[in-house]
Amino acid sequence: MPLTASEHRLVDSAASWFDANRERFVKELCDLIRYPSVAAESDPSPKPGEPYGHEVRRVFDHMIDKAACDGFHARDYDGHVLEVAYPQDDVETDDDIAFVGHLDVVPAGPGWTHDAFEPRVVGDGDIVIGRGALDDKGVSLVNYNLLRFFNERGHCFRHRVRMLFGGSEEPALNDIKWFVRNVGAPHQAIVTDGPFPVNNIQKGLLDVDVALPVSERLRGWHAGSSANTIPAVASIDLSGMDVDEVRQALEHCDLDDDTRRRITITPSDDADGVDNGGVTVTAHGISGHASKPDGTINAIALLTSVLAKSGLLDGRDAAAAEAIAAWAGDPYGGTLGFAFDNTESGPTTSNLGIVMPGPEFGTDTEGRAVPSDAIVMHLDIRYAVGQTDEDILAAIRRHVKPLDGRLVNVLNDDPYYVPDGDSRVELLTGAYNDVINGMAPDTPQARPVAMGGGTHARFIPDALNFGPEFHAEYVPSVDGIVMDPPDCIAPGTGSAHGIDEWVSIRNLRAAFVMYALGLVRLDQYLDGRD
Repeated sequence: MPLTASEHRLVDSAASWFDANRERFVKELCDLIRYPSVAAESDPSPKPGEPYGHEVRRVFDHMIDKAACDGFHARDYDGHVLEVAYPQDDVETDDDIAFVGHLDVVPAGPGWTHDAFEPRVVGDGDIVIGRGALDDKGVSLVNYNLLRFFNERGHCFRHRVRMLFGGSEEPALNDIKWFVRNVGAPHQAIVTDGPFPVNNIQKGLLDVDVALPVSERLRGWHAGSSANTIPAVASIDLSGMDVDEVRQALEHCDLDDDTRRRITITPSDDADGVDNGGVTVTAHGISGHASKPDGTINAIALLTSVLAKSGLLDGRDAAAAEAIAAWAGDPYGGTLGFAFDNTESGPTTSNLGIVMPGPEFGTDTEGRAVPSDAIVMHLDIRYAVGQTDEDILAAIRRHVKPLDGRLVNVLNDDPYYVPDGDSRVELLTGAYNDVINGMAPDTPQARPVAMGGGTHARFIPDALNFGPEFHAEYVPSVDGIVMDPPDCIAPGTGSAHGIDEWVSIRNLRAAFVMYALGLVRLDQYLDGRD
């Protein structure tokens, strides 16, 4: 809908307010990035208030202190979710509107050009590089600043307005699962952790762990750092070999030039840096989010492919390496027999992101220990609407059985879907298009989009996904919106879960304006619908 006179004033005021507070915003974003808030859920007896580890606790405390300085009420839900409420008592209804983000991040992983948790500000101050800059600390700070903006305007909402910040979204969205189960769902949640304009379809999420028997060389192999990250680096130590022997083997396996450049061979060192008489072979891929494999190279696939061709492995190790190379090298599940694609949600994706020794994995779903002669591979699968998890699991079993492999753990979340014609989807999509049209008149209208990523919206009834990311595959390009990586970001890097993750302050400014307009419109709409 066209902007009304009052909405024009709101949009102009929001843009001006952000500009006036831009320097503070950048500083506060850098402060947030400095917390290495990787959620840790492995401790069976976590400290009170630290269900996801000390670093998540620290970043929560940081936000609590900020809220106290601004005069906002913060409520900590046992370290799972942090709430900061808009300071208004005289609302017309107890129903709420909650903007939902998260303050945990994926591990940094190797290959960064600088410390991932020591942010860099470049590009005339517009680009902030650091783990979590885009996913999801930048927009979480945008959400928080909505409270500041409306409070300074003295705006009165009809509904209670609050911001929710999760502490363990990245591993398995357990923060919001706990919140909905123990506290209750918001009346209307707006999840800010995806693409603009509105994401109304999310593929199913299927996590599968497969145990595969191997021989001595692969038995202690570790690779990958995060299930939902395409690994940038993978290496293996080959004991009892020397560098010349391994290099000669690789020279005779007909590698193309690009593959040769991505493989390094060095003497193996122990923890003290002493040569222990072996060889380390390392593959350097191109990282990215598991749901967006285009342009990436899975380092596990690259390493196993080279090892399988080299003749350095034999028996079960050679068979396992060949199979893993095929499975990890096809990010769309074809080599495991479950490739699928449709118009609504796009192709199913598959990321073999972690390999670990069986004993380190522990027990399977039936309580049986994974044997010491096995490795466990983790598959992160995002499956299209119209496909079933049962069909995918059956296909995986068929392909791993010949190698005596078995599934040791399965976790499934069904697809998320809200129809295009839902009036709330149309309202938020309209807010996006109206702001963009003000920046660049006659820009083609953006439409709701599907994606492979999973957000908090899966576990909050009636939740909607609204930005903050601008992707050329989803929305038309507009002057003033940064869609291409800046020159300082190397090709193939810079994504949300990748090396040198970055965010544009100009983009967050645009999101701030869209959120301000969308919040006011939604507040008015829900009042009429309730």
